Amino acid sequence: MERTALDTEHYWRERLSGYDEALVLGIEHPSGAPGDRSVREVSLSPAGDAALRAGATRLGTTPEILVVAAWSVLLGRYGGGDDVLFGIARSAADGARHPVAPMRIGPGGGQRVRDLLGAVAAALPDPAHTRPAPREMLAYGELPTAEALYDKVLHLTDRVGRRAGADTDIQPSVEATVTTASPLTLRLDHDTARIEERDAARLLRHFGQLCDSLAAADADARVSELQLHTWDELDRILHTWNDTAVPVDDPVCIHELVERQAARTPDAVALVQGDTAMTYAELDHDADLLAAHLAARGVGPGDFVALHVDRTVHSVVALLGILKSGAAYVPIESSLPEERIRHLLSALDCSVVVCTVRRLPVLGELARDLPGLRHLLVVGETRNEAFPDRVAPDTVTVTPAAAPPATDAPTPRRATPDDLAYVIFTSGSTGTPKGVLLRHAPVVNLIRWVNSTFGIGAEDRVLFITAFGFDLSVYDVFGLLAAGGSIRLADDDEARDPQRLLEILDREPVTFWDSAPAALQQLEPLFGARASSRPAALRLVFLSGDWIPVTLPDAVRAAFPRAEVVSLGGATEAAIWSNFHRVDKVDPRWSSIPYGRPIDNARYYILDGDLCPAPVGVPGDLYIGGSCLASGYFGDEELSTRKFIPDPFAGTPSARMYHTGDRARFWADGTMEFLGRCDSQVKVRGYRIELGEIEAALNTIDGVGTAVAHVHGSGATAVLTAYAVPVPGQSLHADALRERLAQALPAYMVPTEVVVLDRLPATPNGKLDRRALPAPGASRPVGARPHTPTEAAVAEVWAEVLDRPVGAESDFFALGGQSLLAVRAVARLNSSLGADIPIRTLMENPRLRDFARAAEPFLTGSPA
Repeated sequence: MERTALDTEHYWRERLSGYDEALVLGIEHPSGAPGDRSVREVSLSPAGDAALRAGATRLGTTPEILVVAAWSVLLGRYGGGDDVLFGIARSAADGARHPVAPMRIGPGGGQRVRDLLGAVAAALPDPAHTRPAPREMLAYGELPTAEALYDKVLHLTDRVGRRAGADTDIQPSVEATVTTASPLTLRLDHDTARIEERDAARLLRHFGQLCDSLAAADADARVSELQLHTWDELDRILHTWNDTAVPVDDPVCIHELVERQAARTPDAVALVQGDTAMTYAELDHDADLLAAHLAARGVGPGDFVALHVDRTVHSVVALLGILKSGAAYVPIESSLPEERIRHLLSALDCSVVVCTVRRLPVLGELARDLPGLRHLLVVGETRNEAFPDRVAPDTVTVTPAAAPPATDAPTPRRATPDDLAYVIFTSGSTGTPKGVLLRHAPVVNLIRWVNSTFGIGAEDRVLFITAFGFDLSVYDVFGLLAAGGSIRLADDDEARDPQRLLEILDREPVTFWDSAPAALQQLEPLFGARASSRPAALRLVFLSGDWIPVTLPDAVRAAFPRAEVVSLGGATEAAIWSNFHRVDKVDPRWSSIPYGRPIDNARYYILDGDLCPAPVGVPGDLYIGGSCLASGYFGDEELSTRKFIPDPFAGTPSARMYHTGDRARFWADGTMEFLGRCDSQVKVRGYRIELGEIEAALNTIDGVGTAVAHVHGSGATAVLTAYAVPVPGQSLHADALRERLAQALPAYMVPTEVVVLDRLPATPNGKLDRRALPAPGASRPVGARPHTPTEAAVAEVWAEVLDRPVGAESDFFALGGQSLLAVRAVARLNSSLGADIPIRTLMENPRLRDFARAAEPFLTGSPA
């Protein structure tokens, strides 16, 4: 029957509708121009050929259909997922050549083999339908280019040496030719600029492996059960690269590591802050006193004690004392809004809070609403004018001079390595923060690995700038103390001022830096001017929690020649760090610093959506296994069960693995490359943020119809921005929305700017077009022009650094400025004006006019 043009249009529209993203294999490299072609070929052995044909007969299909099904699964596992589109061409029995036509198939792992084979047979293009030219075919689908339709091509021919004809001028990145005559032959032709030789060899090998696996499969088997890898490959990916098991001969708790060190070196300095120093003996004694007070109030293993403190030597006493009591500590950051603190204390049902005296006024307000909060133990400063008479039924200052508990009070009960040590809350996608439950044992494993691997000892001193709610603090405190080293605690003013931090590194015997990359990046613009005077004390730089700029390690080594730079990764749910990479050199071809390999007793898997190991070089979901894992999430069994799932590869029935939500891939040597998030979670200055939590907070505000949160840029220059669309008939004010968010969210989660839009930008398919969201600051008017020469000079530098116009009333941080940009701006001003303006001047005076006025005393002459 003759087919009409309308029939043909309907036929192709039906097959191409909804396919709007070109298939890119995970092993492909972007390339502007095509490279050389390379060809490799393999023929099945007589036994293999016979097995494939017998398998096809048993499954009620043909060798041709079986091979096309294997090709579909191969493309799916290499990056296409459950919906793949490729070009296919067949030669007819009479030698006639059919042109290449698009074929679409869903090789999802959940379907049965028999269903896949049936779907392939049904999806083969009907020769009765005319094939429009490639660029005409675009009208029937949603792909942007004809190249996307024909970039992966499968040719089927029944004679050796004859290939079905490609009738286009398009050069695919990959062409496979299958000769179905006996012996069946697989031939792969690829663009060497886009696919490396070793990756092409692996692709061809996996094609053959899938053909064999399909031929041997039961018709009712799941497609996910088809084996892509050889047994040797599986063993290497799952076991050799995870050969990290180290026996635990001496199971102890975190605080016991510190107690042992205090017994060995009681007079050694443990803590330093300004002019204050505390020895191991003093630290151990004061922590014992706090533990006794906690025990007297019924605190022990299984209990939670909230910690609401500043970064002082006394806060370290508090951490150690809580652990000595057997309880788990829960850090509650001083920067959190009252609403957030109230929620956390209520959810935890804490009866005891350990705090510093500066935090008492806030707790006093909260105690009236929290009847369960019965005890406040104040560490550090003694009673002063800020100390209320009564903020809870029991408020006690715990200092060395304070009276110990009554002699008949119970002694602290000792925790075991399997008891909880701390709970750290991270951002949650539903608007509720997630409390991660960590036991002692995984943390001790991490501490021992770091201290052994990097030789941490008594001569080491860490510059501690991290908040207690950030899990890097756990190693900074207990890792150094377990090794006999010391901790130099930076106060809040020091931690915010890159110049002062660099002065500490210059003048004090600090050997160890540990932070998110953004924190160290703030110092980078200041390295050059001070390199000649810098002593060589710093020997170890740990960077984790976010992308490491590829230029940063070399900049660190240039400034600190003795320093070894180490990239670490993992998750709060896997005891701080569970992988590492020594950054000995930076390959200029790298787009990011490698993620590395697992540490002792950690296991890493990169899996597809069916929990099958992804091929080397192909992105997949990152899972962490081993004994480094957290127990789960506080009060959320459903989330714990969903994120911590049985580990099918460990060989132990009770083994679990954690779904990180990250994307990664293996290199050929087993090194992992981190590729970012596969959900709406982002990292901003080292903090893990669920964009959904910000959106949920915005959506609770009256008048907000739709809300979206987005991050512009990355690393230290990342700018968190929120966009809100009002309910029809209502109006919204950006500043008021930001104020409301500041009352509900931690400071690090409050967007730099809230932008009110009439509607959110959308793609032609109706999806949110994030690329079209206006950049931060774009909606703000420039305002008054600069009046003085200093204001004009500042405006010129700010406009250059922020990449947008500024006015005299412009706020540096409201326009998207971050700490790193502040350092750059001040450095450029000092250079152009011959000045010595401290960075804190900008931190304290973010409005241009105020900053220019505050900078005047530091100018050595008038601006040109």
